[in-house]
Amino acid sequence: MFDLRQSLTAIASKWKYKLEEISPAIFKIDVAIKIGEDKWRYQYVFVWEQKERYNGQSAIYMNSRCGEASVKLNLYNILKEAAFGNLSSLAIANDKRADGSDTETVVCQAALPTEFITQDMLDKTIYEVANNADIIEEKYFGGDGN
Repeated sequence: MFDLRQSLTAIASKWKYKLEEISPAIFKIDVAIKIGEDKWRYQYVFVWEQKERYNGQSAIYMNSRCGEASVKLNLYNILKEAAFGNLSSLAIANDKRADGSDTETVVCQAALPTEFITQDMLDKTIYEVANNADIIEEKYFGGDGN
């Protein structure tokens, strides 16, 4: 049986990421991404288990916000960026703004079936989601704060 909390705690400890349980069994991990020699960027990835996501079975789902969706976005170019994902994909998801109002957000996401998942695969997938979301955020939304 895959233990998400234990695996995330080990991953956070290994890389010195900040890990927080933001509500029961929903985690936020602050992934450090090295850019160049001395520059780091940070990207939140939200991780939780979704029952019946994968052919009626559980999957570990994760996503990271890139920025608020709008008609002004060049969705063609963003969709082309999706080709860089190996375990992740890009999507538009329902979300809430800081003030609580509804919006839609471009996210980088992944879902790993719990029957196949390993801690190493989770670690690599979290990093890919964070890195790809950070690239999209920087390139199409002007950087952090989205």
